[in-house]
Amino acid sequence: MLRINIMRGFINRLRDAGWKNINVRRHTSLDNQVLKRGEKTIVCIEQIPLDGSLDLSPQIEGLFKHFIELIRRSGSHDIFLPGGGEITIPSFFEKYCRDNGIKIHIISPENIDEYNRIKL
Repeated sequence: MLRINIMRGFINRLRDAGWKNINVRRHTSLDNQVLKRGEKTIVCIEQIPLDGSLDLSPQIEGLFKHFIELIRRSGSHDIFLPGGGEITIPSFFEKYCRDNGIKIHIISPENIDEYNRIKL
């Protein structure tokens, strides 16, 4: 089976609804977006880019530390992640989000319709 990238369409629908990209990162090649509309800012992660030929643990740790930095710089209280994969969200990331009032949204083929209907 192949994985469907549902995040691209989700992000495009947010842009159509008036969300604008803002740049809060110094330099990265990651496909992620920080979007703002009015006073609200959200972080959307399109892909989880890991090299399966290398040890995954340090890659996962570094990636989720980067996500924390995006959240901090943007002032967001919502992060949207692509679901349906094999990676478990690290406990340090969940704790950071819980302690700072950040809501983690997992977007998957099973719930994309629900997220397309809600007003953010």
